[in-house]
Amino acid sequence: MKELLRRFAAWCGFFRCPLCKEKGGNGRNELCPECLSLLELLPAEGRCRGCGGRNDSALAVCSGCMAFPARPYSDALAVMEYSGAAQTLIREMKFRGHPELARPLAYLAVEQLRKSGMEFDVIVPVPLHWQRFLKRTYNQTELLASLIGSEMGKPVIRGLKKVRATPHQSRLKKSKRQKFLKNCFAVRDRSFECKKVLLIDDVLTTGATVTTAAKVLLKNGAESVKVLCSARTPLKIKLVPQKKAYREKTPDMP
Repeated sequence: MKELLRRFAAWCGFFRCPLCKEKGGNGRNELCPECLSLLELLPAEGRCRGCGGRNDSALAVCSGCMAFPARPYSDALAVMEYSGAAQTLIREMKFRGHPELARPLAYLAVEQLRKSGMEFDVIVPVPLHWQRFLKRTYNQTELLASLIGSEMGKPVIRGLKKVRATPHQSRLKKSKRQKFLKNCFAVRDRSFECKKVLLIDDVLTTGATVTTAAKVLLKNGAESVKVLCSARTPLKIKLVPQKKAYREKTPDMP
């Protein structure tokens, strides 16, 4: 019945593409093919286990993640790069009062999850501090988690709470992110004990937020933690400039 209703809505032209708002959204607010082509989707296979993006090394993590200590979570999956249309979608959802954009982002995440073969028992969203929740009136990661859980038939547990307000991570330098996040998460619901947890966040930059949250989950009985984020900010690694190669002067040829 649900599929029939979706097809009927698509035929009637209901639920337009949430990005361009012109073309059809497949009867359920999906992105149209043209808008979908604007997103830089990341491969579900051969990904970096640290940030969920492309892996440019022969190891389990990419060259960018090698600059960080070992992650407490065992795997990560990023749906797309945080740039262009993807950045517009997420910023509209988070900061401009458009919670309905969680739906197309969740559909993309479910598709990538199924391709990845990632196994988990329960879903836990990264929590929002109550002060920011009052200002925003919703937690975008909880919306994503709820929709993903519904599509995949997995329970969603609000297992964590944020007990201390922190600045937006995007505004902090790498060296300060872990400092501000220290002791900011606590346990709300222990139903994740002895379970394989899928921890959900919207954007992963250095991984400081999900690293801190994963440590709390593991310390309080989670069997394992894996991470899913809607988008990943490419890690910027400073390279040491090399000296110019010395060129030996040779006599002119006759």
